[in-house]
Amino acid sequence: MSEDKQPSLAQYFGNSETDILNTEDFPQNRTLIETVHKISNLSLSESSDNLKLDQQPQICTFFTETPVEPKDPTASFFDLIGSKSRYTSSNITSELGSPVQKNEEICVSSLSANPEVDRRRNAWIPNERARQVFIAIIKAQPSSYSVDHELLTMPGVLLEEELGDAVGYVVGVCLGEAEAAQRHSLAAEDVTQDEKGLRELVQAGAFRSAINLTAKLLSIYGQGKGRQGHPVKHSPHSLQIWFTRIALLVKTRTFDKAQAEAEQFGQLEKPDIFYQFYPEIYGGRSGSMASFSFRLLLAELPMHCGKPKESLTRLFSILATIKKIKRNLTQGVCEDGTQIKIDEPDCAESLKLWNGREARTMHSVINCAIILKDYELAMELLGQLSERDGAPKRALLSALGRLHLQIGNISGAEICFSEASQLGPMDMRDLVDRGLLAIAQNNFNDAYTEFQKASNLEPSNIMILNNMAVCLLYGGHLKEAIAVLETAISSNPLNALHESLVLNLCTLYDMESSKGITKKFSLLRQIAKYSADAPTAILEKLYGGERT
Repeated sequence: MSEDKQPSLAQYFGNSETDILNTEDFPQNRTLIETVHKISNLSLSESSDNLKLDQQPQICTFFTETPVEPKDPTASFFDLIGSKSRYTSSNITSELGSPVQKNEEICVSSLSANPEVDRRRNAWIPNERARQVFIAIIKAQPSSYSVDHELLTMPGVLLEEELGDAVGYVVGVCLGEAEAAQRHSLAAEDVTQDEKGLRELVQAGAFRSAINLTAKLLSIYGQGKGRQGHPVKHSPHSLQIWFTRIALLVKTRTFDKAQAEAEQFGQLEKPDIFYQFYPEIYGGRSGSMASFSFRLLLAELPMHCGKPKESLTRLFSILATIKKIKRNLTQGVCEDGTQIKIDEPDCAESLKLWNGREARTMHSVINCAIILKDYELAMELLGQLSERDGAPKRALLSALGRLHLQIGNISGAEICFSEASQLGPMDMRDLVDRGLLAIAQNNFNDAYTEFQKASNLEPSNIMILNNMAVCLLYGGHLKEAIAVLETAISSNPLNALHESLVLNLCTLYDMESSKGITKKFSLLRQIAKYSADAPTAILEKLYGGERT
């Protein structure tokens, strides 16, 4: 999947307490961060008074779009951004050996046969301090230049203990050790100790085990437990493993550890993140060894940790660099401003790549602006995106309409939805838009009808089924709402055992009867059977709040 693909607009409607990115949105770095997308504060009138959840049943309300699961959700983990080439398991050996030796082997193997693709993919403009280091390295005798430690990136694994099987623990507490013993969750030791094994773990949904394996793989590079603060050599592959690890920590909502382990990387501006820092290995190659996706993830991380303003500052810094790169390209020189002429087709391909990266970053800024309730900024950027060549105008208008709903502007939402529907034949998105509009007008019966029509088009779409259940609940049909969600899970457990849907069902069981615990335990058995991992919020709901 090429990097310049426009993201799905579902990502704009999330809760500040949830991840708000979709696997399809950013294929290069969001494989691990697919989550529930919902509008949790829909306006019920044209005023800005939002639906207060403390006055309504405590449920996860309306998904705006279903996270799309790729056939192989791990396929993009080790993709090289902007290139069709991928790392394969042959790039790393499964036997542990000398970190330096393996580091250099992997570094060399990461070079592609197309220098133009490498240049485009890895291009970044280093700051002045890093640039001065590169000049000093060139002038110094080979291997004689010494860099202050404050200019080095010195990461290390901080999790002292391996993560266990949280679902198995809860099964043991709630259902007994006999049932827990019947469960087998894929562990790091069950797969090859390499990239192939890491792919297998993530494909199975065993995210905690995958985190454990990344720690083992990083120890090969001298960046494992207890190694933070020690100088090391970096490579594209070691940085890609770090990217995967931090993405997994975000996926499992271990935000404090993700932030602590990411701290050493800063914004990936230190000189040892660039190829120029290692002339003895890479010769004259230049650019960032860290992928653009890693750069974007680190910019977004503060947003997950309750610091959206910091994320906004980082994201605008990335946008500023992208604009400089595009300006250099329009002047016919390399991305980093090096006065080397590049031919027209090469320049066009690079501009295409960086236009895509700019759009991805703008999507992240919109997410951040919505969390900060800066709706004016979000709408302005949505407008800018819609004016770009090749923009998915219909999807952008739909997203803009849903944003109007979120701030209580029903008339504005109607205009956007109407314009979107005129750009193509009626489809599922239009019906969902109509349903959301009906909800904003406090008309849950009409909303249910629209969602039901959408479900006829996509019977297995769990977002629509969840919305139907919520409409039934708000219409006073509790048992029917439960039946919709139970049917969704029984007919498609692999996809429907999904955090918000499961939490909704647990809440409905509590509303139905004080004996809902029996049904919850039945749901836990389903999770134990079909899911390698489950979010902490679900496990707490299933066994009375005791932490795993």
